[in-house]
Amino acid sequence: MIQRTLAIFFLATSLTCAATRPPQQPKSGPGGAEYAHASVRETEHGEKSTQYWLFEPQQPQPKNAPLIIFLHGYSAMSPEPYRAWIEHLVRRGNIVVYPRYQENLVTPPAEYHDNIVQSLRDALEVLAQKGHIAPDLKRLAIVGHSAGGVGAANFTARAVEEKLPQPAAVMVVHPGQGPKDGIQIVPLDDASTIPATTHLLVVVGDSDAFVGETSARRIWARTGKVKDRTFVTVQSDDHGFPTLRANHLAPLAEGHMSTNALDWFGYWRLFDEQCAAAFTGKDYTPSTSMGAWSDGTPVKPLKIER
Repeated sequence: MIQRTLAIFFLATSLTCAATRPPQQPKSGPGGAEYAHASVRETEHGEKSTQYWLFEPQQPQPKNAPLIIFLHGYSAMSPEPYRAWIEHLVRRGNIVVYPRYQENLVTPPAEYHDNIVQSLRDALEVLAQKGHIAPDLKRLAIVGHSAGGVGAANFTARAVEEKLPQPAAVMVVHPGQGPKDGIQIVPLDDASTIPATTHLLVVVGDSDAFVGETSARRIWARTGKVKDRTFVTVQSDDHGFPTLRANHLAPLAEGHMSTNALDWFGYWRLFDEQCAAAFTGKDYTPSTSMGAWSDGTPVKPLKIER
């Protein structure tokens, strides 16, 4: 019995090792593993629904850096679910502010925006203090996932009216006001007020059975005047093992072991490329290649609409 069990184990192990593997993180370029900074300084500020985290590049510490507002999905009230992505952004040379915006799961969604704004205003005061890196507000970007994707669109739509810093780049990732077939509980502002000069990415996953494309299509339909915008669908691919599944939780990146080609060639690279274009005033057309499986078969590419 023991010998049979061991034989089955070794057979399964050998089959797994021989399976077609997904691509690894590229060594350099957008989404890649080449970083300008060796470490990240993390500090925590505020409390309850206006708590936030600051992440600043170190080794070396720059005098100033672009500022990225990173808005989490519903219930992800600490940075842990996105830590690998955040550290990727910071080690590339960006400051990241991560507003909590929910004290708990019953914080009214109508309060999310004001909580984000208060956290950002406070973060700018902290960053102005000695020892911190000065944010370059001409190089400001915002990215949000799920409810945070809706929040990113709302922030950008209200920025001019509220005399907030205006994001040059906005990426809304799997935006969701609620379940795709349920009540839409997170309010969506009039996205038509997003300035035409904004670089906008609306990103969905083809296997997102939770929020689907409902909110994404609403944002897309109302932003026709935005000159540089792209609707991106990240495609799932089961050609090899482990499979690449573009479901609602695909953008989460708790650590290196939880990231995959959908992050490096999809979400991370899209935002890296978008920021580089927006910060230099260039037009942006996303790269669609997602790398190749170990047998040379291309991973299903990004689908784009413009």
